[in-house]
Amino acid sequence: MTKKKAASELKKRGRHSLYNPDIHPKKAHGFALMGKTDKEISKALGVSENTLNEWKHDYPEFTEALKNSKDTADAPVVKSLYQRALGYEYTEKKVIENPDGTRRKEVTIKQVAPDVTAQIFWLKNRQPKDWRDKQVQEITGKDGGPVKTETTLNIAAEVKKLVGILPAVKP
Repeated sequence: MTKKKAASELKKRGRHSLYNPDIHPKKAHGFALMGKTDKEISKALGVSENTLNEWKHDYPEFTEALKNSKDTADAPVVKSLYQRALGYEYTEKKVIENPDGTRRKEVTIKQVAPDVTAQIFWLKNRQPKDWRDKQVQEITGKDGGPVKTETTLNIAAEVKKLVGILPAVKP
């Protein structure tokens, strides 16, 4: 038996996939539009997360349905975060009842100041190389040279004296 024939025989023997191209891409699309995670989508479809990942690998139409719907679901959030980072204006409309029972409409243009936290979040995620929290500490000796350490018998004796191991030593 050739290797190709043996491989095709093995594929036929295994359990058939539960994947249905007429159902699963549509369902996955709907769940992803609701903001569900892959774990939640797999549970809703009645399969393991590993199976969901296999379907993403084996069925391009399934992968595309998930990707497109996740992008669609994320777009308004991205837009809101971007607006929050830059600040924005909005129109507030109120109906005010006067003491005499009449009503009047009031329109006010309000401004929301840029949000520094949203700016930081945006930049850390969009440009992590430039904006990540990175601390570089360098210790150098005199005039930028290497750090020199010295240990002398007198220092050691003083330390021991402080902790009460030896009696006081005269220099």
